[in-house]
Order: sequence, then C-alpha cells, then structure tokens
Amino acid sequence: MTIAVDSSNIDAALVDLLNADASLNALLPDGTFMDEAPPGAKRFVIVSVLDARDIPRFGGRAYEDTLYLIKAVGLSMLNPNMKAAAFRLDQLLDDQVLTVTGYTPMMLHREERVRLTEVDDIDSTIRWYHRGGRYRVMQAIPQV
Repeated sequence: MTIAVDSSNIDAALVDLLNADASLNALLPDGTFMDEAPPGAKRFVIVSVLDARDIPRFGGRAYEDTLYLIKAVGLSMLNPNMKAAAFRLDQLLDDQVLTVTGYTPMMLHREERVRLTEVDDIDSTIRWYHRGGRYRVMQAIPQV
C-alpha cells in the first residue's frame, strides 16, 4: 500500500526552489509562478506542466513522472540577460535533487532547451524573450 501524496507538492517545490535563489532573483526580480505571472510582471519564471503520468504498482502509484516547461521570460525594453537567466535555471535544475514532502527523489533533468521570441500583438516593437527548457521530474511514492 502506498502513502497518500499531493502532486501539487512537486509543483510547489519547484517554484519554491527557484524563488529562493538569489542569483536567479537578481536576473528575474518579479519571481517564479505556476502557469502565469501576475499583471505588470516584466522579468519572471513560469513553471507549467506539459505532461504528467502516474506509474502504477500493485496497491497504488509507484512514482510520478512529470514533464515541465520551465522558462525565463523577459520584456525586451528592459534588456534582460536571458542567456544568464537560462543558464542559472539549468544550474538549479539539471541533474539536481528536488526534495518534495511525501516523496523520494528519483530524477530531475533537462530533456530539451527552449528559446523563442514573442512579438506583442498590439505594439510590434515590443518583444518578450523566452528561454529555458523542458525538465523531467520523477518522484517515488514510499510504500507503507
């Protein structure tokens, strides 16, 4: 039998890890958020779930396997250092151990990098830069 766990603890652990890093916060001072940043944010990190699978075992889940899109976002007018922000994200996440309440860490690594520029729909002189990656997080669920 497996212990009851809350998958959103994994999301929160990622957001907390990134928000706690002084170097990342110096580059992206508006913070790290799940799915969307608050109005007015101009330099921030977004964490989104792209795919999540529960891997079964007899009596419950063995582990959770989640693919996240984790990206630095910066407004061009502020001349953000996107290269440094993406590098810092990778330092914090690739092949690191993520501690999550109720889980045993298994794996955290980047599977693919992400880099794109978004042109504003209203003012074509405004650009939003996006840099980061798709990161796979696997967390085991202890048995009782």
